Amino acid sequence: MDFANLDELMATKKRKIDLFGTDNFRCWMLNFEPGDGTDMHYHANPETFLVLSGSGVVKGLKSAERPIKRNEVVFLAAKDYYQLTNTGTEPLVLLGNRSEAFGGPHVLADGSNRNKRDAKPEPETRL
Repeated sequence: MDFANLDELMATKKRKIDLFGTDNFRCWMLNFEPGDGTDMHYHANPETFLVLSGSGVVKGLKSAERPIKRNEVVFLAAKDYYQLTNTGTEPLVLLGNRSEAFGGPHVLADGSNRNKRDAKPEPETRL
């Protein structure tokens, strides 16, 4: 059994913190400053995001933007393209989980896999 104190982790203001991971599950926290966010992409497995603080938008490849705010949960089906962006004035902090190990495919809108394309992985902190 593992535990994480989200208040303490949010205070670090690190962009991405990997919390828990197994061979078929992962949980992480994202912290986007105003204007920051993800690229348009999808994953091979379903995932959810819980908005812990802040506000922003989630946009699909062929859909309109939808505002998100604190205490809302976003569900994304497998291979559902999306982009998250902080449109607020405070950090947008999200708790995410997905049914795959860390390092799974991150497929961009052009069809390339960012995890195979990038020589250097994004800096992260693991508990």
